[in-house]
Amino acid sequence: MARRDLEPPFVQHEDLLTPLQTFLPSFPDRETILGALPGIAPGAVELGKAHFLAWVDVALENPDEIWEAEDQEDRRIYHYLYFLERDLEPPAFAVEVVWNEDVMEVNDFALIVQESECENLRSGNLIYSMAHEWQREKAVRSLNERALRQYDDDRLDEAREFIDAAIRMSGPGSAYLFNNRGLICWKMGMTDQAKRDFLESISLDEGNGDPYFNIGLIYFDEADYTRALHYLGRAVDINPCDSQFLTELGHLYLELEREEEALELFRKAFESNPEDAQVDFHLGYYFLYKKRQPLNAVKYYGKGLKKNPEDQFALADLAVAHWLLGNRRKSLAINRILQRKPSLMPYTMSRMVYLKLEMGDYEDALRYYREAIGHTDPFEPEWLHYHAALVCAKTGRAKQALDFLDLAFRAGGEAVVKRALSEKALEGLKRLPDFKKLIKPLSKRRNR
Repeated sequence: MARRDLEPPFVQHEDLLTPLQTFLPSFPDRETILGALPGIAPGAVELGKAHFLAWVDVALENPDEIWEAEDQEDRRIYHYLYFLERDLEPPAFAVEVVWNEDVMEVNDFALIVQESECENLRSGNLIYSMAHEWQREKAVRSLNERALRQYDDDRLDEAREFIDAAIRMSGPGSAYLFNNRGLICWKMGMTDQAKRDFLESISLDEGNGDPYFNIGLIYFDEADYTRALHYLGRAVDINPCDSQFLTELGHLYLELEREEEALELFRKAFESNPEDAQVDFHLGYYFLYKKRQPLNAVKYYGKGLKKNPEDQFALADLAVAHWLLGNRRKSLAINRILQRKPSLMPYTMSRMVYLKLEMGDYEDALRYYREAIGHTDPFEPEWLHYHAALVCAKTGRAKQALDFLDLAFRAGGEAVVKRALSEKALEGLKRLPDFKKLIKPLSKRRNR
């Protein structure tokens, strides 16, 4: 929506008091009005000045142009012009307002029927033009669309240039532009800037759930569950029927082990949009990684993939579920499908590291690890390092395994240490002094 340069506050109209001074021409007589407005049938309506009072609000709320009068003394006088024709030529309705000590009052209004009268009012300073604003808005939207196309194509530097240009042209009032720049910065790995943009978008439009949802996902990724719960919850409050909002909040509840609330949100999401595959995918994730029930995971991933057969995340997890069930042919078939894709998403690459580890295809696991960790924003780097350590431990490369564990512990902290201490594949390493050196400083930090 175009932003006006001058937004009038609430104005109370006087009862047609004769102004002390006005730049407006006299209100035309009945015959002149009928000549200027041929669509009005004679006798159908009253045509005195008092009967045009309702037009004042229309002109103030929807001006085509706003002009500041010249040759004024201690007052600021503006003329709001509302044209009755699209060519911005008379007839027009004009409202004269006066600013005096931060108080705005309607001073006079008139129906403008002569071109010369219109030219006189246009001889001051142009403050606002809907035509100019519309042209600027079209240019802003074009830049925004180009930015989003570059974003979809992973050409993020170009996307950032276009969205920055759109924000400069639009000014500070376009909430959707800041939300979109937040998405671009997030994808570039600039999460602090993304957070600032999402918060700016929220401050400009508190009724839009998208920036709440997006910043909530960032905090979710960072395991800052308190902030994630606040922002994802606000997104659902704003739009309680959005299946994506409901599903991600349900996903967060699973991480918080609030399973009943999570399943209730999944139910609402499914009722809101039965065709949203993400509901099925999150249930598949729930059964695969939380309940350790790969059979149920296969069921829900299968349902979701019927709706969205190209989802890489679901395909990778389905391959893991089939492998855990002993369905090796199905797992390998999915693996071949993923290998044929021109590029894999960070989550998918992370799952492929785990899958290749489980398959015993260790060199391929390390290949996927290198590809995943080299991404701008790798998914769960602590577990990528951890699985690479398992590969090296299983293949007798103790020093490399310890190096990867060091990276995993630094990235993931206590959760990764706890997992490592119970990992059978690391039994040989756990007896080494270097392993004890790795976990000792972490233990000290936990006990403070």
